[in-house]
Order: sequence, then C-alpha cells, then structure tokens
Amino acid sequence: MPSAPHGTTSPPKAVPRARLNSWKEIADYLSKGERTAKRWENERSLPVHHVPGGGHGSVYAFTAELDGWLLSQKPKDINPDRIAVGQQDRFSGSALRSLRIEPVANTLQTPASALARTRTVRVRRILPYTALFFAIVLLVFYSLNLHTTSAYTSYLRSLLAKTQSSSSDPDKQLAHELYLRGRFEWNKRTPDSLNRALDYFTQAVVHDPDSAQAYVGLADTYILLREYTLMPEAESYARAAAAAKKAIALDDSLAEAHRSLAFDEIWGNWDFEAGEKEFQRAIELNPEDPVTHLWFANAFAAPGWYSVCLREINRAQELDPSSYAILADKGLLLFHAGQTKQGLELVKQVEQTDPDFLSPHRYLASMYLTLRDYPNFLAESEKSAELSHDQVLKDTLAAARLGFQRNGERGLLHEMYIAQKKFHEEGKLSGTILAMTCARMGKKEEALQLLRDDYDKHDAKLLMFRDNADLLTLRNEPGYQDLLRKVHSPVPTADAATSVPASSLLAPNQAKR
Repeated sequence: MPSAPHGTTSPPKAVPRARLNSWKEIADYLSKGERTAKRWENERSLPVHHVPGGGHGSVYAFTAELDGWLLSQKPKDINPDRIAVGQQDRFSGSALRSLRIEPVANTLQTPASALARTRTVRVRRILPYTALFFAIVLLVFYSLNLHTTSAYTSYLRSLLAKTQSSSSDPDKQLAHELYLRGRFEWNKRTPDSLNRALDYFTQAVVHDPDSAQAYVGLADTYILLREYTLMPEAESYARAAAAAKKAIALDDSLAEAHRSLAFDEIWGNWDFEAGEKEFQRAIELNPEDPVTHLWFANAFAAPGWYSVCLREINRAQELDPSSYAILADKGLLLFHAGQTKQGLELVKQVEQTDPDFLSPHRYLASMYLTLRDYPNFLAESEKSAELSHDQVLKDTLAAARLGFQRNGERGLLHEMYIAQKKFHEEGKLSGTILAMTCARMGKKEEALQLLRDDYDKHDAKLLMFRDNADLLTLRNEPGYQDLLRKVHSPVPTADAATSVPASSLLAPNQAKR
C-alpha cells in the first residue's frame, strides 16, 4: 500500500532502507568511513544498536533514527540531501532528547511548495471543522446519556477544548494530520508500517511539542516494535514508558496515555498493582477505547483469570469488530482458556484473511506445538520467522526440521534444544524460550533455573511463564511458585469468574486503593 496520503499531487521520493545491518551499511548511508561512524557513536551518541551477545561489530541501525540524529547535529555536520525540505530550521530535537528518544527526520520528501499548497491545505481547511462538529455531537450525546460517567463527560469536554484551540494554529493542525497518519500505519502492525508510524509521530512532536497524543503514539509504537521487529525489549519498554509519562505530564486526562503506561508497568516493570491502577484510570476516562480493553485482557491472562479476560476482550471486539489484532488475540485467549477448537479456528480465520499478519502465524505455531502437531508447528514457525526477519528462529527451525525427519518428536525436541542452548549462551535467545523446550523434554530443574536467571536479569519474556502451556507443567514445583510470588503475580479470588468487576482484577489484599 502506498504511503502517500490521499490528495498528494507530488509523489514522495523513495524512502531509504528502514534498517541497516552492519557498520559498512551505516557508514555508507552517512557517506562517511566506518571509523568515522564508530567514532560518532562514542563521541556524539550516533543511534546504533548492538546485537545482544554479538560483540562490538554486530550492529544495526534504523535509517529514520539516523536521519533524526543528523537533524540534531550542528549545521556543519548536516548533509542537506538527507533532510526533508523545510525542516532544518524547525527541528531542535530538545523535546525528544529529554525522553532519550532519538528524533526522526521527515520522510515526506516533497518540495516545500507542494507541502504548503497541495498536501496539507485541504486537510487544514476541513479537518478542524469536521473534528469540531463530531466533538460537539459526541459531547451533547453523552452529556444527555444518564449512564455516562462524569469522568467520560469531562474527557469529551477536554477533547472539544483541544479541537477548538488547535483549529487556528497551522502547526498544530499539521501535527494532528501527522498523528492520524501515524495511527493508520500503527494499526497495520508490520515492521515497515511501525517504522513509518514512528516517523510520523516524531514529526508530530516536532510541529507540536505539547501534543500529548503524539507522545502516546510514540509510546504505543515502541510497545509494538519489540513484538514485530528485533528491537530489544528492555529498550522498547524504556522508551515507551518515557513517552507515556511525558504524555501524562502534558495531559493527565488523556486515557490513551494511562493505557500505554499501564502496559509498560506490567510487562516492563512487572508491577501489576501500578498497571491495574493505570488501566482503571484509562477506563474511567474513556470506557470506549478498544485497545485499553485488549491490553487489559492480555496483561492479566493466566489461569484463574481467563473468564475475566475474555469479558474484556469481547468488549474490545464489540468496540472494534474489524480489528485483526483483537480477533487473533481473542483466539489465543480462547485456546488457553480451554476452548481449543474455537480458538484455533478463529486464529486460522484471521490468518486466511491477512496472510502477512505476523501474530496469527506466531499464535498458531504455539497452538500446534501444544497439540503436538509438529508439521504445522514447523510451517507456521517458519512463516513467522520469515515475516519477522528472525535469523535465530530460522536457524533453530532448520535444525528442528532435520531432527523431526530423522527421529520424529524426540529428534525435533533434541535438535531444537541444542540450537536454542547455543543461541542462549551467545546472548541471542531468552532463557524463558529455552525453558519451554526444557519443560517439554522433562528437564524441569534446568527449566526452573533458566526462569530464575531471567528473573535476575529482568528479562521481559519471563512473564510468559504465567500462561505458557509447557511452563505451566511446572506450576506445582516450589521454584515455580516462588517465581509467582517474586513477580507479585495477581492471585485470583474465589469468585473471579463471576463477580470480579472488569476494572479490578487484583485480589482485595493486593490492590492499591
């Protein structure tokens, strides 16, 4: 799908590669030597990422981040050919550097005259009045609705005030347009679309540093980049938390900001109580946000809570029935909750509808592994590795396939274990992933030790032990129960399935009040 918006009369230039995979590629992109690029990393914080366990030479970088870094340098260091026309004087980078988030350059590579006269003028004229009209309609409707909470009414009034204030400011209008484009790309959930979303949201912050929505867009994008790209999870969560907190500081009434922070509190900090508090705040402010209900369900999904989480994800589906992400996650939740056939069929339906969507392949691989359907497990895993460009997974699966051909299940697990252990020792694979294979092979103590090690390292994948089918076979082991206590995993109440309100998942003695 072309990235140019409707109404653009002058097509943008081709966007450069989104990811560079060596010092040579990075240096070539900067039109410098490798020694200069390495020196810039040390002396000027060039945004280069190091592959875990790969040594100093194993690096990668995102072209959007490099462009933004160039923009933040002194004028003599800037190559004007790498910067979008009209942006040199606007971008100071101070707002993003305060979050430790590298600025990203404008990729709308159109001439300044076209930018001013064709791409934005129609939207600038129409968007404020359209938004104002719908905001007024929503405010009137919900104010008359006796079932509407006062918090939600205040939220709508705040939305109306923001729309009115931005309608007369061209820079804020452009920022909002960029935000909307970012949301469009974010919803597609592919590696390329998420990098484009990151660019749009960053540009929105450039044009309106006080835009809480733009910072939420950044937070939400970093949350998904750890899932759909190879961005390290610790880096992703740190950046997401910084952006979400900045959004809340700008506008505490923005429900989406609390939703993003809630996700990070649980998955990044393992703080279920703080996460529950932020989810509650988000739902109070805007009970109609489907993503809040979806992430709420995903965050607390574990034995004892499946009925509550299914209620939440059903609410998300009601609010956004066309979302493939919600449908795929619902299928996985149904499967874990014991509704195996329904869950499997729903995820397969999503996969058939959108074969290039990563999540269904990843979920089906997990389901087929649980069901010991190894041919389908290998096929779905290989598709997942292809879509995510995960070389570690590709190499592991190649070994597993050979093992399966030689000796069936035993051969597959043996070869997969050897490959995963090698990558784990090299720092390229989470111990929790290897622990899943160990648990399936009956290596219980090794699996528990890997989980304990990941706890000590605060590896984000550790929380998968709460609902992964293989790791749940360890739940009666003292070491497993000890880990549950250490991460303060929420304990289900006796009546969780029938009477726990959707906005209060924690047991009374755990929840902050």
